Amino acid sequence: MNEARVLLVDDDAALLEALPQAILLRMDGISIDTAQSAFDALERIREVDYDAIVTDIKMPGMDGLALLDEIDKIRPGTPTLLITGHGEHDLAVQALRGGAYDFVAKPIDRDYFIASLERAIKMRRLDREVDRQRIALQRHARVLEHVDDGVFLVDPAGLVQHWNPAAAAITGLAAMTVLGHAADDVLPGWSAVGPTVPVASVPGPGSTEARTLPFEIDGREIWLSISGVAFEDGVVYAFRNLTEERALDELKGEFVATVSHELRTPLAAIYGSAQTLLRRDIDLDDGKRRQLLEVIAQESERLSRVAADILLANNLDSGRLQLEQRRLDISQLAHDVVEGMRSVHADRGDVSIEVTLQETHSFVAGDEDKLRQVLINLVDNAVKYSPDGGTVEVRIEPNSTNVSVSVTDQGLGIPIAEQQRIFGKFYRVDPQLSRGVGGTGLGLYICRELVRRMDGCLTVTSREGEGSTFVVELPLVATRAAEPEPPEAVPQPA
Repeated sequence: MNEARVLLVDDDAALLEALPQAILLRMDGISIDTAQSAFDALERIREVDYDAIVTDIKMPGMDGLALLDEIDKIRPGTPTLLITGHGEHDLAVQALRGGAYDFVAKPIDRDYFIASLERAIKMRRLDREVDRQRIALQRHARVLEHVDDGVFLVDPAGLVQHWNPAAAAITGLAAMTVLGHAADDVLPGWSAVGPTVPVASVPGPGSTEARTLPFEIDGREIWLSISGVAFEDGVVYAFRNLTEERALDELKGEFVATVSHELRTPLAAIYGSAQTLLRRDIDLDDGKRRQLLEVIAQESERLSRVAADILLANNLDSGRLQLEQRRLDISQLAHDVVEGMRSVHADRGDVSIEVTLQETHSFVAGDEDKLRQVLINLVDNAVKYSPDGGTVEVRIEPNSTNVSVSVTDQGLGIPIAEQQRIFGKFYRVDPQLSRGVGGTGLGLYICRELVRRMDGCLTVTSREGEGSTFVVELPLVATRAAEPEPPEAVPQPA
């Protein structure tokens, strides 16, 4: 341990010579500085953080009481002992009220003085240790404030005593509503599942494996990966939110099942048609052969679309997709798409596909092929999800800065809870194909990402059982009186 530093302040030169010797004879590990005036003492106090200060209460220029006030400003918390003369009890009381640690009356009782000085030095060192621990705790707390993992402390009584901002962000529970409450009230079911959470006795990487558990908080199910470390004051738990990862795993499972179905059905039709054509024991006329070949062609095209969707989604995710930026007439494009989709769905006599233009021409900047793909997908979905027929309307509405292309149907509609999820990768409104609508679940994800990369947005409004409206909104570009040939395509990063 470092030597204790003590400062003696007195205008009596004889006392400054005798008192240090007496202290050094009775105390080990101590270093003593002296000052003959309060002003000299203040210079030393500014330079050195003393463990204790001993000063006479009566000195010329600045007395001990005034020096005590200055010490409190410069070195707050430094214990100060005041030496008083006989009959100066009122000054001594005033000094204690002013923050003095103790007072010693003259003539000095050396045993009492040494005992008081030792207590003062010990108290100062304890104060410093407390300050160091407080600063360390504040530093650790600041670190916990900025970590991405949720962190909470459960004391031996089962009460939550720490709840960092990440824990609040993940669970939606503010610290003020959590601290001091039972962990079982904060995380419902904690009393049952808490004991199953792995708890290490020593902190460190790999000290224990986290366990993933579900919790229902305010009606929401969240999956948390939790592990803990035991301390004297309780158990500190750290957790990560794996809700999205689990949801993605479920969607991937649904995607695999859906793609398997989407591949197996056309492959079965192709295989069956090909096998029939190869059989020598069946006499097929030209009409029957042509019908089987058409099945092979149609189902092969269906397979090609599934593969194209998967490849395009992968290119969007990886950033490899390059879009061409051209000035194009979206009104004309929408009109062409509607004409094409009328032909595609000519067998749906119960569905009418209409286009409404507020202006003859509306120009945007984008990739014509990809924007055509978006509109085809939206119109195709509108027809497919209208099993009872109705009207599918494509409406072009420009304003001062943007143009919106809305596709409205009178079909099945989308439940409110699913309207934000339908743009997710692999997500399908009808995963069990109960309503006879197939698909990979990638179409709307691809549409949203393509529109976003053309500085636009894709939104939906819907009422279940009444139909849906999908809106593509893109920035307008200026109209020119005479349209020159389209400029060369300029690749834009995805």
